[in-house]
Amino acid sequence: MTFSSTQLDQDSIFEQYILDEVAPALFPQPASQVMDYRGLGGVPFRLHAFAGGVPARMRAVVNGRLTELDITPLVFGAAWKILDLTMDNILGPLPDGSPQRISKKINVATNANGPSPAPAPFVNETPLWKRFMHVYANTLDLRDSVVHRRLKPHSDGRLEATPSHSQTTPGTVMTREELESFFRAVQGFYTVLIRGSIRTRERDNLLFLLDQLQTHHRLGPLPGRPITRTALVLAHPRLLTSGEFEYDARPVMKDALNRWPTGGVDLLLQLPDGSILGGDLEDAPGDKVVVFTLNKLPKWLRELPASEWARWAARLPY
Repeated sequence: MTFSSTQLDQDSIFEQYILDEVAPALFPQPASQVMDYRGLGGVPFRLHAFAGGVPARMRAVVNGRLTELDITPLVFGAAWKILDLTMDNILGPLPDGSPQRISKKINVATNANGPSPAPAPFVNETPLWKRFMHVYANTLDLRDSVVHRRLKPHSDGRLEATPSHSQTTPGTVMTREELESFFRAVQGFYTVLIRGSIRTRERDNLLFLLDQLQTHHRLGPLPGRPITRTALVLAHPRLLTSGEFEYDARPVMKDALNRWPTGGVDLLLQLPDGSILGGDLEDAPGDKVVVFTLNKLPKWLRELPASEWARWAARLPY
């Protein structure tokens, strides 16, 4: 069956909500750093910092009282379900219209490294796809324990599965740190799967997150890079006599990574006519200066509303 990103998006709308709105409460949000290359004051650039917020704990009214709840099992179930819905989407239903048996899906994930060919962008990202499939299969007992209320939560944040009667191995255990990596990895998984493409920053971060889950995919390490903060570069490209624009991302990216090795770097460029361009600086060529016109932008740059520049310029001192 042909994979449908639209169908997956519709089928997993609740699970996406849980991960997007609830999972961030399990770890602090990154702060923003701004590298200001607007040429103000005769200095190469100015550095500004904006503190990131930490979301509130999850609370609910239970028996008329406001109560803090441990919603980690709920978030795990939502994350696992997104991987399961992906399998349903690719394999399609049985002839009678019912979903594939979970034993069939687990068998495909384990023995065939998932359905083949994988959907975009994972058709070209085999190491990522295989690891997602094996994490899905190897955490089935955790999912079953959530569904059948046999899960063992621990005070240090671990989740432990209760083995089934036919299971000969101990129940799977996910540590607090592994759970956070799993939640963030699945968020990244469905983001790039629904879009159908993956950026350099997203690939680096998924490689890192899956590297933290080696215990569960058992496929060895990956050379990833964690993204724990965001840096923003404000700059003006150089106008050439030909009417083209020139921008050299290499020294800026080098400086940003030296300062924040775990930072993602966003770029905003303002052209003389006020047009604003933006993109991930990691996707800029690392071997040459970029030359472009507004009518012929490189793939990693896109036109943005003027408000994207204005909201930052208004906050920065001159």
